[in-house]
Amino acid sequence: MEWYLPFTVIPGVGLIILSTSNIMLNLNDEIFRIKNQANVAKEDIIELKLSQLKILSHAIVLQYIGLFLFLVSGMVNALFGNPAGLSKWSLLIGVCFIGLSIILLITYSYRAIAVRQKHLQL
Repeated sequence: MEWYLPFTVIPGVGLIILSTSNIMLNLNDEIFRIKNQANVAKEDIIELKLSQLKILSHAIVLQYIGLFLFLVSGMVNALFGNPAGLSKWSLLIGVCFIGLSIILLITYSYRAIAVRQKHLQL
């Protein structure tokens, strides 16, 4: 494996992180706006949105870990070759973390549909 391979996927992961961060900020603002409304019936919506925020928080942590592992993989390979397959394992584990984060983002997206419909019905 060439040393630069892990670095080629970093911009794509960065875009996923940027997208997830924007979703988190928008969701946080939405929770804040709902809390400032004087409607007690929206408490269950706030709880659902807080659970969405938790899913997104877990996803972004996995993305950061995956990104770090990509950096480690590229640097280890560039500086030391591939000692005991460390570079490949780091890359593989990083891909797994990014994959898990994408699964969480898919889960968030499906749940967001139901939360949005429930919110709009109130």
